[in-house]
Amino acid sequence: MPKKSRIGSIAWASQIQFDGQAAELVHPSKWISVDEDALTEERRELFLRRKKAVLDYFDGASDQMLKQRWGMGRSQVYRLISERCLKTAHDGYLFGWRGLIPHMRINPWIRQATPKIIPGSGAGSAGSLQWLFASPENRTLEQEFRERILKTPEGLEGTRRPKQVLLRWFYSKLRENGVERRGEWPFNTFQMGYTSLCKFINKVLNDNSKKSISLLGGPEAQKKSRAGDGTKRPMLELFQRVECDAHKLDLRMIVMVPSPHGGYEQRKIHRLWVIVIIEVSTRAVLGYYLSMRREVGAEDVLRAVRNALGKWERRAISFSEFAYSTEANFPSALDQKFIGACWDEFSVDGALANTCGRVEKRIKEVVDCKIIKPQDQRSFSSRRSLDDRPFIETYFRTLAGGGAGLHNLSNSTKSKLDDLKGDFEPAKKAHELQFQVEYLFELLDVIIANYNAVPHHGIGYRSPLAQMNFLASGKNSAFIRIADPHQVARLGATRKLCQLHGGKNTGRRPYFNFQNARYSSEDLAHRLDLVGDKFWLTIENEDDARWATVSTQEGLYVCTVRAAPPWHRTPHSLYVRSAIRALEIKRLLHLTFSNDAVEELIRYSENQRDKKLPVHPAYLEQRRILQAYSDNIAINPSINPMSLDSYTQKDCADFGCSCEIPEANKTEDAPIKNKKTKQNSKSQATIPAKNSAQLTMRKAKIW
Repeated sequence: MPKKSRIGSIAWASQIQFDGQAAELVHPSKWISVDEDALTEERRELFLRRKKAVLDYFDGASDQMLKQRWGMGRSQVYRLISERCLKTAHDGYLFGWRGLIPHMRINPWIRQATPKIIPGSGAGSAGSLQWLFASPENRTLEQEFRERILKTPEGLEGTRRPKQVLLRWFYSKLRENGVERRGEWPFNTFQMGYTSLCKFINKVLNDNSKKSISLLGGPEAQKKSRAGDGTKRPMLELFQRVECDAHKLDLRMIVMVPSPHGGYEQRKIHRLWVIVIIEVSTRAVLGYYLSMRREVGAEDVLRAVRNALGKWERRAISFSEFAYSTEANFPSALDQKFIGACWDEFSVDGALANTCGRVEKRIKEVVDCKIIKPQDQRSFSSRRSLDDRPFIETYFRTLAGGGAGLHNLSNSTKSKLDDLKGDFEPAKKAHELQFQVEYLFELLDVIIANYNAVPHHGIGYRSPLAQMNFLASGKNSAFIRIADPHQVARLGATRKLCQLHGGKNTGRRPYFNFQNARYSSEDLAHRLDLVGDKFWLTIENEDDARWATVSTQEGLYVCTVRAAPPWHRTPHSLYVRSAIRALEIKRLLHLTFSNDAVEELIRYSENQRDKKLPVHPAYLEQRRILQAYSDNIAINPSINPMSLDSYTQKDCADFGCSCEIPEANKTEDAPIKNKKTKQNSKSQATIPAKNSAQLTMRKAKIW
């Protein structure tokens, strides 16, 4: 007769089944440990006695020895091991030492008899739901109920399904099976089994964590759950990666519009967006751009990149002389080596403004970096989680809230309506206080510059600027690439291959049709040999679409052309021009060659009858352009306001000048031989000064 293995030995463990667990896991050294100090004194003492008895049992202690030491025999210890420690827990592992915890339930209680509920007290209903699912007519009900709980909402059904909807469905199924007709549980109780059913629903959701996150938290929570805890995030070097995103400011602003009857009228603004570029390793904001359009466009992103590569200068703050802190700055103004510093990776979200071909092409040409976007399935950002760009999202929360956030203003709408206290109306406050958008330009610049000088907890309580200086002082300083200043200045340029029209057959001066306008110049008047050829037209200064440079397909510069009336007088952007064209199509504006199209737009916006009509974004864009145009003339009075030089910078050979306004190629017009033309030009010499004064008066700041 073969010798039987000793109970509790490894040989004995290999002879029995353990629900798929490996035989080596039977040994106590492989069991999951327990925090003994968390137990009460009484339960801790019993647990330790059981634990030491099990260890002695595996060491071969006799029955008498176990009783003398721990007060329990071999048979009792054997039952502790086989019926508790070696059972499979809900997590898929053996209970192990957890099975020795006093009053720890190992097997769920199963009802065997029909529930007999005492009326009025609810006693005797334990296990009724379990018994209901086990009944012959309801055997498939449990699986159907589980599928109903985990079902993805479809059609008009809301993403977050309340429990009442599930309970109504469950009760209707029971009625179909005759449970209510027979007077069985849950229809024979006062609460109709509400507590038991809610516990079952919660248990099903807890057992399917991923599905429950999608059902209860929605798409945003599902994206959040895909991210890790940040411990495996790679250590990035200086300028290895930047994050870029747009944030809609929760503010109500107004603009003071000059009235034709004298004084000013208040008009509210549609939306305000701020596009920020932040360097990951130092948390420093490299640059930003404030957009007043309804939605962020490719031009706004390119302007933010241009500002990040250009040199920052402090603004003249109208509301305080001490708004900027002592160390408030941007990296480009902190040290010359940071002007035009390029990055290796450009991390953005999936918005079209960030990932369109124009933006990707220009950034790769100027910065020579990799675009990290969700559309790339090989990228980690393809999961589309907010944690893919944690630093820029955290900064936006800092910009909005915190001790110096924009939400502290009375004209802020906060993040949600619940944050507004009482009958507070931000739009009304903006009108009462006359909080103009010009204040926001100054305030935003101050807040971001001060942020760069504040100690940050994520970088050892150094300020972002101090951390950047620290990282640049080591070996990383040699790897900082510098962008070409001329390419940076042309970053927002618009190019198109256009055909030269006109010539001998029509008798018209050669011209180009480009961006809803006709362009020509004196230089092209005598170049009839070029008619029919295609040339590259480039608007290098996106804020002054009156001028464009012409170059051949071989890259040779030809001349500078100017827009024909009515686009030749006032500086404007292509966005403003397209808005004017849209109004012209609607017959809201009537344009002729003798009118100034931009002045017509301003007059149309200011003369609206409905005083509550929001100001068109194109009007705000034109205000900004005219303000910069007037400021440039005020700084350089020798500039001819009607010339190409009036809105371009004198010298951008290096990054010492600000790249707020791109450089435009300057050419001298060919000498005009016609005396009549000379006389006309002399007679119009006084017109630019008059127009300039009108523009300055129209664009004067009213604080």
